Amino acid sequence: MSEGWDQSLPRVVGLLRAGLPSADAWARAGVEVPASPDGTLERAVAAADALAVRTGAPLASMLLAIAEAGADAREADALRRAALAGPRLSARVLMWLPVAGLALGALVDARTLRVLALTPLGWVLLGIGGALTWAGRAWTARIVARAGAAGGEADAVVAGAALVAAALEAGASVPGAVRAVGEALGEPGLASLADGMEGADPPWDGVARAVLPAVRAGASPVASLEAVSRAAARRARTEAAVAAGELGVRVALPLALCLLPAFLAVGLAPLLVAVVGGSVLAGGGG
Repeated sequence: MSEGWDQSLPRVVGLLRAGLPSADAWARAGVEVPASPDGTLERAVAAADALAVRTGAPLASMLLAIAEAGADAREADALRRAALAGPRLSARVLMWLPVAGLALGALVDARTLRVLALTPLGWVLLGIGGALTWAGRAWTARIVARAGAAGGEADAVVAGAALVAAALEAGASVPGAVRAVGEALGEPGLASLADGMEGADPPWDGVARAVLPAVRAGASPVASLEAVSRAAARRARTEAAVAAGELGVRVALPLALCLLPAFLAVGLAPLLVAVVGGSVLAGGGG
């Protein structure tokens, strides 16, 4: 398994706290700042490095927050994959049901293949079975993919809230910290909060609720933002577990509406035609 940010960033943090300049700390730890980040945590690492220069926020604190977010993300992903393993296997098996029906029909009576290959009715059944199989597989794949992605959108909130808290601890203003982190992460929904915390859109409404009351009361929102980050991580794990539990029920829809009818179309129906047709021919010959 490749090394995650939760494993590599603490090395950088240790070197930074030992007094090394950031460039030396990155180099000695054998970790590179992502040049073209394409994931939430990669963008967070690049954003932390940029924010340390722009706002003076302590890089070590931000990297430690990202490492914790990375650990939460890794744990949520592991729980998600473990919970989805059984339902995914069942879904894969079910997607081969029409092929099993075809093989079963041919095994019971070899004339089933002749019906499918040489008769207009067989061609119609093959077309229906093929269309239903394609629809069932595509439907099932979408359901499995949606379940696998459940909770993943919380990674941005985990990293964003932690980075805003770190920037605030460095003395940045609330609007300045929110805008800088949002722009660095490529999250316009977070950056727009700097213009007004009211009516924030999900998933950043939790950040707005954490920041606005503290600002109105003249208090620091750092503790509230850290709580938002932890809550988002817990929510990601919960959503992943719920999605895995629902997957077994959701795959019953393409099974009942697509894959079972396809099984009947290419397996049972041509078998019945072959048996009935053979009986008629045998009776006529008698």
